[in-house]
Amino acid sequence: MADIKHPHKNVIDNYENIYPMISLIDESKTTYIRENLPIHLHASQVKLLKEANKHAKPHHRKLRINQYKKHKEDAEKIDDLFELHTKLYIKKYQKLESKGLVLVDTETDELPFDVTLTDKGQEILKQIDDLEADWEKIVLQDVEDTEKLLAQIKKVANKALPINYKHKKQQKFVF
Repeated sequence: MADIKHPHKNVIDNYENIYPMISLIDESKTTYIRENLPIHLHASQVKLLKEANKHAKPHHRKLRINQYKKHKEDAEKIDDLFELHTKLYIKKYQKLESKGLVLVDTETDELPFDVTLTDKGQEILKQIDDLEADWEKIVLQDVEDTEKLLAQIKKVANKALPINYKHKKQQKFVF
């Protein structure tokens, strides 16, 4: 892809904070994926499909089951907000289910619901992974010392991780 002349290029060149650039980079990746997938998915659905894959892994599923057991032991923990979140997540996953990408099980005793990827969902996830790799090649083309860039981004990500982890732990996320 060729460089384009755009008035925002000068704005980007003058940024002094990383957030607007990280946001722009993330949006670019999502746009590239959505434009090149053979199926229409909203950005949130791409993310949710990835979450379904992550949560299906045995160690993640085990963590979710243990967290839900703690909720079930204390009836006060299963409050209206928890029920609302459960219904919202189920509704979002059911939209992916209507596209044939996942199966939603609301009859499980171990969790409020469970989601598994279908073969079609696994194929779309593979295409997403391939598109992310293609996008990365495009945006890193002509970037000098990508290894150094990656090392610096890892430092930033490792400092950002505890913020997400602390929030999820406080919310006692099961989903």
